[in-house]
Amino acid sequence: MKKTISILLLSFLVAGCYEEIIIPTADKDPVPVLNAQMNNLEEEHTIYLSISLLSRLDPFPGASVKVFVNGELAAEATEVVEDDPWNRTAYTFRAEFKPGDEVRIEARKDAFSVSSTAIVPPAVPIEAVDTSSVRISYMGEASNYVQVRVRFNDLPGRSWYGVDNDYLDKWEYFDEEGEIIPEYTTIERPWTGGMETDFDPVISEGAGKAGGGDIAALLGATNYYHCFSDDPIQDQECTLRVLLNPYAFYLSEYRYGGNYVVLPSGEEVDWSTLMSLPCRVQRTCRFRLRSLDFTQYRYLKALNNLETFGTEVSFLVEPTTLPSNVEGGLGFVGIETVTEVVYARFEREYGPSDTIYY
Repeated sequence: MKKTISILLLSFLVAGCYEEIIIPTADKDPVPVLNAQMNNLEEEHTIYLSISLLSRLDPFPGASVKVFVNGELAAEATEVVEDDPWNRTAYTFRAEFKPGDEVRIEARKDAFSVSSTAIVPPAVPIEAVDTSSVRISYMGEASNYVQVRVRFNDLPGRSWYGVDNDYLDKWEYFDEEGEIIPEYTTIERPWTGGMETDFDPVISEGAGKAGGGDIAALLGATNYYHCFSDDPIQDQECTLRVLLNPYAFYLSEYRYGGNYVVLPSGEEVDWSTLMSLPCRVQRTCRFRLRSLDFTQYRYLKALNNLETFGTEVSFLVEPTTLPSNVEGGLGFVGIETVTEVVYARFEREYGPSDTIYY
């Protein structure tokens, strides 16, 4: 039996079940850590840098961070001055990526130099999306869901994917004349929640929720990152079945207090002012099919094992190691190619008397 135990920057390989492990108690030489998760839809991207010690992570400010696309300098990232709960330093840059691009990130400061190269994976066209209302029974309990069926063709050769679903709410406020107040219009911000993929055999990679009682539940670990390989659908057409809680599709009959907007001047509008105005909310529902390379798929599966450790079936899972594609340090840089479709939109208007205060 072999176990791998990782403590920040040190790894210890233990052979046998009873061999004693001696863990150092003093900090060793610091190691730079580079992390970034990017995609082809966004133009602004964030890179995180930190210094890893045995006992802690430290920020990594003042670095020179350059981004190359296909060998050409595309951007120099700018440091973001803000508190980070993980003691990282954020650097942002703007760039557009397309499938097949080779993206290289290089960060240098003093004696530290880290870099990583990733190839933007191919796009996956979505052929069709439809929705229906279904009732699912599992472990003796039945629940209502909105089922989103997504049809696509598997990419040639070995391929890896992920799925996401999100919602964008846009609020508009009106003056006494019924005209929109532009400075009170909120910026559309996505929010996620209520997505269930473990009933789909492809996304769950055969370990999802099914009949069979307690044993089936024991073997079905949650796929938190919704990533999967194309092993069961090699070069074929596939229809995914994603379940969503119905609450996300309904705009409440009443609006709730606390929906702040920020004026162009930077001031926050008073809550009571907003609640005295009639408004309209528009909700957009989007589904995303993400194309991954194998390294990112493996990285997300490793994170998933760590998520389930101690809560689900970790005792049936092989020892977890996190892959790193960073030269000169630790960390992971991933780029996804995302195909996005809008499959539903909703709209509701509210008057001042439709507000629930709390």
